Amino acid sequence: MRFIEVAVFCPVDTAFTYMWPEQLGDFPAPGCRVLVPFGRRTVMGLTLGPKAEVPCEQASKVRPVESLLDRAPLWDEASWQTWRWMAEYYHHPVGDALATTLPPALAKGETPACPTETLVDHSGEARYKPSPEAVVSTPSQKKVLKLLQGKREGLTRLELIEKSQSPRVVDMLIRTQVLVAQRRVCREVELNPDQAKAALAIRHSLGAFAVHLLDGVTGSGKTEVYMEAIAAVIAAGCQVLYLVPEIGLTPQTCARLEQQFEVCVMHSKLSEKDRMLAWSLAQGGKASVVVGTRSALFTPMPNLGLIIVDEEHDHSFKQESHLRYHARDVAIYLARKRSVPIVLGSATPSAESLRNALAGRYHHLKLPRRASGCELPTLEIIDAKSLPFPDGLSQPAINAIAATLAVGQQAMVYLPRRGFSHSIFCKACGWASECQNCSARMVYHRSVNKLMCHHCNDSSIIPRCCPNCADQLTPLGAGTERAEAALVDRFGRDRVLRLDTDVMTTPKALLEAFTRIRSGEPLVIVGTQMLSKGHDFPSVTLVVVTGTDSALFSCDARAAERFIQQVTQVAGRSGRSKPGRVFIQTSQAEHPLLQQLIKDGYHKTLFDLIVRYEEGLMPPVSAHALMTIETTGQFEGRSMLESVIDRINHPALLGPFPALMERKAGAHRYQAVVMATNRRERHMLLSRVKQEWRSMKSRYALIIDVDPCQFS
Repeated sequence: MRFIEVAVFCPVDTAFTYMWPEQLGDFPAPGCRVLVPFGRRTVMGLTLGPKAEVPCEQASKVRPVESLLDRAPLWDEASWQTWRWMAEYYHHPVGDALATTLPPALAKGETPACPTETLVDHSGEARYKPSPEAVVSTPSQKKVLKLLQGKREGLTRLELIEKSQSPRVVDMLIRTQVLVAQRRVCREVELNPDQAKAALAIRHSLGAFAVHLLDGVTGSGKTEVYMEAIAAVIAAGCQVLYLVPEIGLTPQTCARLEQQFEVCVMHSKLSEKDRMLAWSLAQGGKASVVVGTRSALFTPMPNLGLIIVDEEHDHSFKQESHLRYHARDVAIYLARKRSVPIVLGSATPSAESLRNALAGRYHHLKLPRRASGCELPTLEIIDAKSLPFPDGLSQPAINAIAATLAVGQQAMVYLPRRGFSHSIFCKACGWASECQNCSARMVYHRSVNKLMCHHCNDSSIIPRCCPNCADQLTPLGAGTERAEAALVDRFGRDRVLRLDTDVMTTPKALLEAFTRIRSGEPLVIVGTQMLSKGHDFPSVTLVVVTGTDSALFSCDARAAERFIQQVTQVAGRSGRSKPGRVFIQTSQAEHPLLQQLIKDGYHKTLFDLIVRYEEGLMPPVSAHALMTIETTGQFEGRSMLESVIDRINHPALLGPFPALMERKAGAHRYQAVVMATNRRERHMLLSRVKQEWRSMKSRYALIIDVDPCQFS
């Protein structure tokens, strides 16, 4: 009998052995999908390779593979080895980890077909015209083509949908290439000396592994450097993987790339059909550039020649649930295995990337000046200790916004909280709107008149009066909804635009908002982290940063680093084409971290933080991992973690302690930390912890987060 190991798509920390039936032919290569019996069900898995020996007494109990879905592996050998390493490095069950690498349709057993269709435009800026061979039959199809008569430049997808009122027909004509996107000849952008030097360094490294840290101030023209490198890669017949931290960044990225290259988009908000189509286009080499968020990393690209990770510092690249991988770090490993260069771009590099660059492990490419020639905006503090700002904005901030709008320019307000207020509370007895399931307050959302928990998504109606003493309830704190309402009262609805996930729920809404901002009309934009992610808004000359004081006193070891990144990134939206100003509204004006950021700038402040990390052997200098257990009983998790730590008895194992959010979605959470001096010691300790945990036969899962970005 012949046996094979299969990684079954389930959260079990082992592979399973199956018999390979003669009728299925030769053994498949690793990385092929198979259907196998698992308990009473038939489930999917990926082949790992032949099993050399099975004890005689067990051989008769081994069940056969039911069917083989792929005759060839889904990825090349180097990519497959990367996914296997990823599961091992992050101490995640191999089958569950490998299931993460597949689009939902493939994970359900569908067969990737040779694509005869194409993806619709995701930038919203591509203009379509009928192809020379266009043939249509139905009245609705003819109506769409008639709209294009006399339109020399063509129409965008959204214009066609608006005029025809037939979105399905328009998308079908684009997919079947009856309508084709018009490629615009881009004017040659003359790179400045710093950009040219960086682009040359990347081009010279093509064909071999290298890591480049493209460290450029906001507005320094990193995208132009990327475009130059991409053109060189595609001219050599290769493909480019371009990772961005947020789905909201894909339209503006694609808008630049689609003018010159064949681009496909890959992220979790696409339909299953579109994700399958993008996968097939990339696998067949028909897409020159794959743009996407962290899951785009797993797209098969046979001719990969370059990987770009834009905004590499962004914590959105770290998956915070399930398989807790960091897309940037896995991308670096993939680049090494595929022997291609990788570019990490940021105006605010992470501590780990800057340390590697300073140590010579990464090529440090610097863009110290803005490409437009404009100076970086000045940073000023609004000391709000004695100023009232119930709606999140003090009077000096509102006066600055009014002055900006008066001269026809745009202002931006960064407030890192959604909703109307952080909670509602009673001044008489101190009652506050606590979540029943989490150690957190329920946030008041006035637009839907509900209290909502941003952690477990529970919601409830607003009580008419205090449940304790029947006194009047008061909103506490300000979120983007409250700031928006105050700004609308002051400047009018037409002058205010809110950007957060409560209102920007579709790609169309996001595209329309960005189009309005780029039109240059006088506008005040209020929003959350969405504003800080690499957007280019030329007409913004004022930025007001508020609501960030809590980050200065966080228990998280890397909160200070995230604070200076956020402030610097948001500040960088100002003054791209005209002189800009940045106001930081704070009640902690004398805080040394804030004072140093204003005086010395981001890099010097980060360097001092790195020195602090090194002196205290803190993350990311130490090799650390966070272990979490979530239990129904209040102290079950603590006693179980205590038992494991006592058995191993190693000084690098610290804890247990309550999580910063001790209760979440009804579960009580306890944590322990591995704080090792090197990765080998960390992985050895984690392996021992998992072994001890299995021996306890606990009904609870031990959640392991290797290289956590935050403790929560």
